[in-house]
Amino acid sequence: MNHTLRIGILGGGFIAGVHAKALKQIPGIDLVAVTDTDEARAAAFAAEHQISSRFTSFQAMLDAVPIDAAYLCVPPFAHNGEAELAAARGLHLFLEKPIALDSAHAGRMVAAIESAGVKSQVGFHYRFRKSVRMLKRLIDSGEAGRPTLFTGRYWTNMDGAPWWRDRSRSGGQIFEQIIHLYDLARHFCGDVEAVRGVIRNLCHEYRADYSIEDTSAGTLEFKSGAVGVITGSNCAVPVHFFGDFRVVCEKLTFDYQCAGQNWVTPDSARLYRGAEEIETIIEDENPYLLESRDFIEAIRTGGPTLTPARAGLESIQLVEAVLADASR
Repeated sequence: MNHTLRIGILGGGFIAGVHAKALKQIPGIDLVAVTDTDEARAAAFAAEHQISSRFTSFQAMLDAVPIDAAYLCVPPFAHNGEAELAAARGLHLFLEKPIALDSAHAGRMVAAIESAGVKSQVGFHYRFRKSVRMLKRLIDSGEAGRPTLFTGRYWTNMDGAPWWRDRSRSGGQIFEQIIHLYDLARHFCGDVEAVRGVIRNLCHEYRADYSIEDTSAGTLEFKSGAVGVITGSNCAVPVHFFGDFRVVCEKLTFDYQCAGQNWVTPDSARLYRGAEEIETIIEDENPYLLESRDFIEAIRTGGPTLTPARAGLESIQLVEAVLADASR
């Protein structure tokens, strides 16, 4: 499939804009339509990204504009059958994470996508970072030895949109945000067989509009024998986002470092292969561009994507298990 691919976008918010800018950098892509339930936001998005058609209904967009693929860039609560509808029409799908508000809904989406045989990609952009791709190759080739330990933290202090602070609409910080690190843990260490979870609301308990956790810890036991520990906070440094992690393998140690403000200081990683041998990798590539390139390449060649919809389901199942244990 070498013809120009026509793309439609659902959602006119921040992350939709990130993907629109990335898609503009890929040859043979035409952004032809956007849908947002807020008509003014749809109009503003269309104007900013030079998109010719705008809608307030996803089905109306599909009925009116021929497209090859759709980007679903809406919060987890806002998925209302669009993925299933698009898959049934043979459209390839890029899904922002988390792909649904619970694993039951995510499972129906995955079933529709796999039944239709269309390509899918989930926006776990950490998997596309340069150092992450390097470590994954070293693990898969055996050069790293087996992974033994994963530790990660996602610490910030953000107010977030009203839907984000509402557990019934976002699922909470672990579910909507820290899921990136839980997905990475699975990516490196494989399937999980047991979890433990602790969640607290320590800094926002006085707020009636804040029902999610602001402090969390999850421990993971992998089938391989490896162990994982992931902590989260929304009580930490305002505006900064410390999304860093470490992986200890039998033959090397990996340390992903984040200054909390990658718009000023790029993330980096150190790879320790021995007492003296240290390799530093600067994260100077755009992971959002890379995940879209991977998606488009899969559509054109028929090959696999790095993060198909099933990966989105499996990571939701993992964080659900952590949250369920924390709620006991």
